[in-house]
Amino acid sequence: MMVRRGFVAAALAAVVLVPAAAASSASQVQLALVPLPKSTLGPAGHSLPLARDSGVVSNAEAASEATASVTAAQLTRLGRVSGYLLDYGNPFGGAAGVTEIQTAIERYRNAADARKGLDFWRRDELNSSSLKKLGIDFSVKALRPSGIPGPHWVYAGTATIKGLKPIHGVDAEFEQGQYLLDVSVSAGSTSAAAQLVPTVARRLYQRMRLALAGRLHASPVKLPRPLQPGPPAHGPKPAGLVLTTADLGSRATVVRNTYSKPKDALDQNALSVYDLTMTSSGTFPFLSQEVLVGGTQTEVRYFAAIAVSALAAGFGGKAQVTPVSLSGVGDNARGELVKVAVNGRTAYEAVVVLSHGSYLDFLVGASSSPFTAAEVRNLAQLAAKRLDAGF
Repeated sequence: MMVRRGFVAAALAAVVLVPAAAASSASQVQLALVPLPKSTLGPAGHSLPLARDSGVVSNAEAASEATASVTAAQLTRLGRVSGYLLDYGNPFGGAAGVTEIQTAIERYRNAADARKGLDFWRRDELNSSSLKKLGIDFSVKALRPSGIPGPHWVYAGTATIKGLKPIHGVDAEFEQGQYLLDVSVSAGSTSAAAQLVPTVARRLYQRMRLALAGRLHASPVKLPRPLQPGPPAHGPKPAGLVLTTADLGSRATVVRNTYSKPKDALDQNALSVYDLTMTSSGTFPFLSQEVLVGGTQTEVRYFAAIAVSALAAGFGGKAQVTPVSLSGVGDNARGELVKVAVNGRTAYEAVVVLSHGSYLDFLVGASSSPFTAAEVRNLAQLAAKRLDAGF
């Protein structure tokens, strides 16, 4: 998975400039035809399923997936028009070999804008400040594979969260006229990813040349249907794993309890997401809870670690965070107390994150009065009891 398409992955690039004659056909290119279908990925891609984030990548979506703080308007001013992605696999597969292969295309207004876009995304690739705020240690190394002409950048990266297996990847981006082409490979090792990227890049380049010449006779890959709000096909239903008004007591009231679109969750590849909001006159005047079902246990463990840091990171330097030890609670429990000062007012939050297999349970209590570590522990125990009872 490309670094700018999430919080993990790495970088490698291959680039080639097409002849002027080919560039004249640029307006005829159908973006959905250019990214590589599974049949062209070779043995490494045969077992990788098509991910649900495949398809059109608007400026808004590209901005939300950037590593740095980027807006859709900023990409529009840069000259980016649209993009298209085919994503096979998942970087959290945990296998020793290749776990994910992405190929993508971006259209810009002209070749000059595409060149600016190439440099823009290179800088974004190297910007790891936002990842560090999420507790992710990210290292990047430039690669220089042979046989790849033209303006490009190539980077290998490793994302690490304490206690979890590192995720390795290589990203490549190269320019062809008014287009940028992207290749990203995640694998169990940097060498496994780096070995495959040049081959995939060459195939993508040749496919683009056919498209520019009007000789690419193909149909768009059929995309999986977007997941609708609801329980997963297998396993416990998240709606049965959340807290109840009886757990909060003191005239607790349910404000919201519904399944949400998985694409809108912290983990956009989630299979199911259930959201609960309650208010009460007790210890937790406001409590939100989200139970998310991920594709793999490794995926959930990563997002569980990120969720703990993401809340405070969203407040920038205005949040004061105090970790709370939840040893003995089980379910890989993590907790913290957060104090936030905004506009002369102070708010307090109690954060608990649990994970059980491929299920992630994220709770945030909010109040105008401070919480104690004991109250965070009590919340974690209540949530763990409900979560474990469903299995």
